[in-house]
Amino acid sequence: MLLGKASPEDMNLHPMHYKWAYELYNQAVRNTWFPHEIPLGEDLNDWRDMTEDERHAVKFLMAFFNPAELIVNRSLALGVYPYLKSPECHLYLAKQMWEEANHCVAFEYVLETFPMDRDTIYQIHTETDSMIKKEGFITNYLKRMTEVTLDITTPEGKKDFIRNLVATNIVMEGIWFYSGFMVALSFRQRNQLRNFGSLINWVIRDESLHLKFGINLVHNVLEENAELLTEEFANEIRSIIVEGVS
Repeated sequence: MLLGKASPEDMNLHPMHYKWAYELYNQAVRNTWFPHEIPLGEDLNDWRDMTEDERHAVKFLMAFFNPAELIVNRSLALGVYPYLKSPECHLYLAKQMWEEANHCVAFEYVLETFPMDRDTIYQIHTETDSMIKKEGFITNYLKRMTEVTLDITTPEGKKDFIRNLVATNIVMEGIWFYSGFMVALSFRQRNQLRNFGSLINWVIRDESLHLKFGINLVHNVLEENAELLTEEFANEIRSIIVEGVS
């Protein structure tokens, strides 16, 4: 079984039960990159010619992404990793957590390079209503995994695992992050911030694997726990996504 507390029998990669997780780990390793490999000097010339509205869009993105990557990392470390028995899944999650940290450093690199007031940008997510609501939405689900005693062997504990995963993986990484990526890449479509666009492309390459892993995880948990497949729970999951979009 995928969910549960890891035991000594779960510390060996073979026999491998979830080969898809190991394949995603190997793909993630092949995708490894470092922010400072991307020179942003040319983008500084674009920055000087951009309008205040265009600069605001970039600043607003950085204000959202910089803390959001660490929020996802915390969710993985506290709300996903401890409840899985699979060593191949643990391998992938270790790489994903490194990638989330790398993304945070990448956005920090942008903040260090462009002439921005970093202290002001760090404060935006604590003062902007939409960002406050987004972080509150995620925290609400993460608290269930960290502040309440969660018995992963029970149907309700397994439901909480799925709820948290849908909120952080499907809504945050799959909807909110990609909405931001769309804005970032719109600059490159207008021949602006091309190197910044390359950085975002590399982040997207990582995030596409994060989504594959999360979706596979949801599907496998549901396949192994048929008692969760009720119309009531399906409607609840749908409502989580609709709330996240709203």
